[in-house]
Amino acid sequence: MFFLSFIRRDREIEIYQENVDVNFKLNQLSLKITENSRHFDLFFQERTEENRALYQNSRSEITELMQEIEAEIRRDQKSRTFYRNLSNMLDYHDQLAAELFNSSVFNQTTYQKLTDIDTLYSYMNSHTQNLINSYLAYHSSNYVNLLVDTQNRSKTIYAVVILISIAVFIFAVLMSNSILKTIEKLSSSARYLSLGHWEIEDIEEINYRELNILGQTFNLMKKNIRNYIQELKEKSELENKLNQEKMENIEKERLLKESQLLNLQMQMDPHFLFNTLNTVSRTAMFENAAETQNLIIAISKIMRYNLDHKGKMVELKKEIEVLKAYLTIQETRFKEQMDFEIITEGSLDQIEIPPMIIQPIVENSIIHGLADTDSEGRVIIEIKRFSDKVEIRVRDNGIGIESEKLNKILTEQPQNKEKDERESLGILNVIKRLKLHYGKNLLKINSKVKQGTEVIIEIPIKKEKEGSKK
Repeated sequence: MFFLSFIRRDREIEIYQENVDVNFKLNQLSLKITENSRHFDLFFQERTEENRALYQNSRSEITELMQEIEAEIRRDQKSRTFYRNLSNMLDYHDQLAAELFNSSVFNQTTYQKLTDIDTLYSYMNSHTQNLINSYLAYHSSNYVNLLVDTQNRSKTIYAVVILISIAVFIFAVLMSNSILKTIEKLSSSARYLSLGHWEIEDIEEINYRELNILGQTFNLMKKNIRNYIQELKEKSELENKLNQEKMENIEKERLLKESQLLNLQMQMDPHFLFNTLNTVSRTAMFENAAETQNLIIAISKIMRYNLDHKGKMVELKKEIEVLKAYLTIQETRFKEQMDFEIITEGSLDQIEIPPMIIQPIVENSIIHGLADTDSEGRVIIEIKRFSDKVEIRVRDNGIGIESEKLNKILTEQPQNKEKDERESLGILNVIKRLKLHYGKNLLKINSKVKQGTEVIIEIPIKKEKEGSKK
């Protein structure tokens, strides 16, 4: 309603502005006719091209003004009559002016035409004033009628607005109760949801469109939150798995760096060292020191093996040869205190293992298992091939390992004492290197205190190796 009132008010202003514009142009028309009369008289007095141009420009402006006001003037019958008479006078004036311009002789006829044109200018000025008055009267009447109509419409609008307001108020009071109940239901569901009850029932369809959208959005939000929590759980599990893999990778990198550091520490000039050992070996041979010569050859063989096979897989046969060299040194060292035996079953051809896997186990048996043994110490290395694996057993009859300490070794837990940690270092190193190469721990330990220890390593045989062998 108020919008219509504003439109009506804008229309009043527009009509009033149009009236002002037309009246202004009518006054301009009156002035231009007077100006055109003056330029016409000057031209016939002075006969200059300048005055003629001024007259023609003035006449063109009169024509433009007539065209601009024509549409508005024709709305009123009386004003239309004055406009038509004025238009005919201008046409007759143009006819007389053209005849005078084309005449080169000034005579009685020419004088009469000039007199007619002066009279015509007088009539045109009079008709212009009549046109102004007629249009002003027409427009004033219309504007007054428009104002009266607007006032009547405004009264009607205000009455309608009051009635509608009363109806809306009554309707709002009736609707508010229903809306408040629905909102209370929504807020109750929201409270349950805030307490973490994600399994509450969905809000049913609501009659009010906006509240129904809110209810459906609430249902969607609940579902999305539930899905998001599930995604967070899955992501958390995945992150834990990734972190575990990351820790394993870090451990692998640490072992690799330790190995690299060890290699750097061992990087003496191998040629110088081997040449020196050969020189000492030959000296021992010339001196008939066979045992010393055997020891130097065993040391040389072990050192060359370590330098040539850093980080590479080696044949099991070569590992056994180096183990024998190591045992040669230990037999010389411990003499009657302990003895060693290597037993192999089955073909060991084309079987590869990580280097220095057996020797640390044997060394652990000698140093920690049989260190306090004065005699009858025994270490047996048994290597047996099966269809899908190679089993390596290292048994000793030493002091054994306590169950708590054994459990910490197998689970790679830190030792309580520096001595215990140093004693388990060789076995832990083997366990970690087996994990690096095969992805799992292949080492098992059976031990009884004061009875001895048995270490079992099961190396899987790769299928392609089997196929190539066959």
